[in-house]
Amino acid sequence: ASSIVLLLPSLFLSGCADTAVLPTPCAHPDASIHSDDPQVTVYFGCGCFWHVQHEFVVEEITKLCRSGSDLTARTAYAGGTKTEEGLVCYHNAMGKADYGQLGHSEVVSMTLPVSAFSSFAKKFWEICPKGVRRDVQDVGGEYRSVVGLPGGIHSPLMAQLRADATAKLVAGAGNDADTLGSDTVLVYDTDEFPAHEAEKYHQFHDDMLDQYGSAYHALRQFAPSTQCPGDHFTGPFFAS
Repeated sequence: ASSIVLLLPSLFLSGCADTAVLPTPCAHPDASIHSDDPQVTVYFGCGCFWHVQHEFVVEEITKLCRSGSDLTARTAYAGGTKTEEGLVCYHNAMGKADYGQLGHSEVVSMTLPVSAFSSFAKKFWEICPKGVRRDVQDVGGEYRSVVGLPGGIHSPLMAQLRADATAKLVAGAGNDADTLGSDTVLVYDTDEFPAHEAEKYHQFHDDMLDQYGSAYHALRQFAPSTQCPGDHFTGPFFAS
């Protein structure tokens, strides 16, 4: 992260205003989306995961007609080759399972009908044009631009990902460096590089620039706590 702030979670999670509202869930998914299709779990990453999660939550609400506990978009860590006894955590004063040190990047994981992937891939390219994140002040491999698919670069979903692509799609090797300035998005195999759900306090969080409102924050109730230090607060912790 470009800066380190020591804050209490209750202060860190508070928005400055509560003017934002979530859209009303659609009544029926788009005709091209079939809710009875096989479900696929994928992830997208492009800089800080807070605003990326919000974008995909709105996509789930408006394209898949989901709400409350049915929403699947979760902030997570992925793309590293190591865990600490299965655990991956945000930067913390204890140095426990630090995602950056373990080679992971910030992502948002979600489960979709296969027929919905094209719409969500298009949203990714809107969020991450040319593979460039909006928060370029955050530097390092933790913020690299990535997509996770079953089968990785050989996934049958690659054609849909390429359809609106504005950057090169390259197979990720794991523990990869930052992609900023490379016109590249790394593609990971979700079987080899699964997403590790982030701490509860990182779910449905305001972005550094935007406040998303109390209805959005209330969705945090549907996210489980992890065994990471930030979810069992005993002292100051690091925040980007």
